[in-house]
Amino acid sequence: MTGGRWKIAAGLGVLLGTAALSSAVLPPVSPFYYARFSVLTPPGPVEPPPEAFRLIPRLIHARHKVVKGENVRTIAADYGTDVRSLQSTNSNEFIFMSRGGYIRVHNGKGLLYEAVGGETLNGLASRYCGKGRDLRAFKAEIVEENGLPPSALLANHKFAKGDRVYLPAVYLDLDAYQMPLRSFGRISSRFGMRYHPVYKRKIFHKGTDIPMPLGTPVYPSRSGVVTFSGWKGGYGNVVEVRHKDGSVTRYGHLSRLSVRVGETVQKSRTLLGKVGSSGVSTGPHLHFEILTPSGKSVNPMAKIGKK
Repeated sequence: MTGGRWKIAAGLGVLLGTAALSSAVLPPVSPFYYARFSVLTPPGPVEPPPEAFRLIPRLIHARHKVVKGENVRTIAADYGTDVRSLQSTNSNEFIFMSRGGYIRVHNGKGLLYEAVGGETLNGLASRYCGKGRDLRAFKAEIVEENGLPPSALLANHKFAKGDRVYLPAVYLDLDAYQMPLRSFGRISSRFGMRYHPVYKRKIFHKGTDIPMPLGTPVYPSRSGVVTFSGWKGGYGNVVEVRHKDGSVTRYGHLSRLSVRVGETVQKSRTLLGKVGSSGVSTGPHLHFEILTPSGKSVNPMAKIGKK
């Protein structure tokens, strides 16, 4: 990928190579139409066709509305990018994709970063350079790919809040939440208010109940350190894992515990225990719970694929 191919126009005054966008492929449009989707100008409200992303010789981005039957792989192929680029740009592994939801798409290979304000070229380059990559060359590449003036290298260019900065060949390790089971068929009780089958009254359910056969292996949703492994009231046998951001995942009603407090566990690899019906339970299932660093319970299914 060369800088000439992905160089971003700095405004509406640069023609877009309309020969590539012939009427045989796309409907005739003004050569300036797609400038609104460049990194240096905010994207317009209209969603451009995927063909434009594959044919326009510079980086453009937009929001894409997910429709029935789409997944992250088909969307990446449609827009001429790859899965890791979309996952990194959206901070989402897209294990589940919501029909009607929106994701940020672009036609590059790397991270399209949204500046929070006050960030500098030197700061971003240092943060995302990575091992084995020359920092000075990486800074020059960012300047070229984003159409910044050469003086940005000398003056340490400052980005405004909301600026989109393309970081080529940068992919994030999301450390996102995964399902704690290799597979599952259904959810018997979701997060939120519910009529408790044992207590016979409405109680707020702090997690998600997933019915599975007795003895089904349970794995960490994210890597971390075991902070509790034992019996805890209505949870029965439970394992709690604290993650590097301070959040905690809880796995309840287990029939067997396979880890001890202080043990480091790996996401989707270390066996925490096995599905059971210990504690207050009406049958074999896993109670899966996520708590924020402040101790607030959140909907586990809304966090799958995200940090």
